[in-house]
Amino acid sequence: MKKTKVIDSGEELLATFKSAAGIILAVTENRNWIEVFFDGVIMHTETVNLPAGKYFTIYVEEIAHKTTVYEHPRTMIYFDGPYDLRVTRDGERVIVTGTPNRRSESEI
Repeated sequence: MKKTKVIDSGEELLATFKSAAGIILAVTENRNWIEVFFDGVIMHTETVNLPAGKYFTIYVEEIAHKTTVYEHPRTMIYFDGPYDLRVTRDGERVIVTGTPNRRSESEI
């Protein structure tokens, strides 16, 4: 995970991920966060913690998915293949975009 700020467009780059299999969007008490998961011999996750005390509207864009499972207070989105993700924040909007990870697809 890489954390950087993007100043030119007004958006803040929160994180990038390579070869993600899916995400879990979660809301509890007074905060929400994004859990990114990866397929492999041992499934592992990485978390994008959003500031506590405010809620964010999370958009997932440009990512084809196989399955979406909603189980309050979480939503799991399983992608149709590995995606390289970019998570940005613009005020109270958090946007998750992805591009297919072609390298991983060719190795399968």
